[in-house]
Amino acid sequence: MPQRASGRSGPRYAPVVSLLIAVPVYGQHEYTHALLADLEREGADYLIVDNRGDYPKIGDERVITPGKNLGWAGGSELGFRTAFAEGYSHAMTLNNDTRLSRGFVPALLDPRLPADAGMVGPMFNIGFPYAVTGDVPDAASYVPKPRYRVVPAIEGTALVMSRDCWDAVGGMDLDTFGRYGWGLDLDLALRARKAGFGLYTTEMAYVNHFGRKTANAHFGSRKYHWGSSREMIQGLRRNHGWPAAMGILREMGAAHRRKWYKSFPLVQRDAAASRHP
Repeated sequence: MPQRASGRSGPRYAPVVSLLIAVPVYGQHEYTHALLADLEREGADYLIVDNRGDYPKIGDERVITPGKNLGWAGGSELGFRTAFAEGYSHAMTLNNDTRLSRGFVPALLDPRLPADAGMVGPMFNIGFPYAVTGDVPDAASYVPKPRYRVVPAIEGTALVMSRDCWDAVGGMDLDTFGRYGWGLDLDLALRARKAGFGLYTTEMAYVNHFGRKTANAHFGSRKYHWGSSREMIQGLRRNHGWPAAMGILREMGAAHRRKWYKSFPLVQRDAAASRHP
């Protein structure tokens, strides 16, 4: 069992709290190499899932080459399974076209988050509207705020899940969402909420996301958008029925029109109330 909270260095919250970050990649190596500087700075435990089989290492980074293109969804699922098989308490999938704020890893494992946290994510420059900052800073200049938000879903760009939550939801549904990956995070969110877990965005962590660089390069932007949207809606309907599928999509849409989310101060766990959207 890994004996640190946030990788090779950094604060220790408890010996049983640990995180492995999986970065699925398919080319676009310049983005991955830039991200590695942030991961190394954070002392993170991470692995590269090399879907194309041509990733050029720049150091001693750990690389898994599955031998075929698993896509974002399959690469993420492999990362989660690897993390939990190796004894990590938490796993994360992280897009390679991202940059991270300082203190990123400890923020995602913050013991002040509610005790029922099953999925956690950071703030973004672009993405799900309730997790987007108003001023859109660079990751290096982001100022952490000791607050968290109760949210309906965590975006797959940077998604942390506990092992307990993973076991409860039964992993990722690659049969339904495996090609494009859209809707997989919403499917996980619905199953996690049904199992009684809380979903939270922490304002202590922030991601600059440069926006679907690998997917657009592989599928083409128009094909990716329409194909992934269709797969998402059909998959959510199939797995959860129209009421639940339309319900979470309405929650996402409501966040575009008004700031409906609630923000709470991070306090010690014994005082943090469990809340659900």
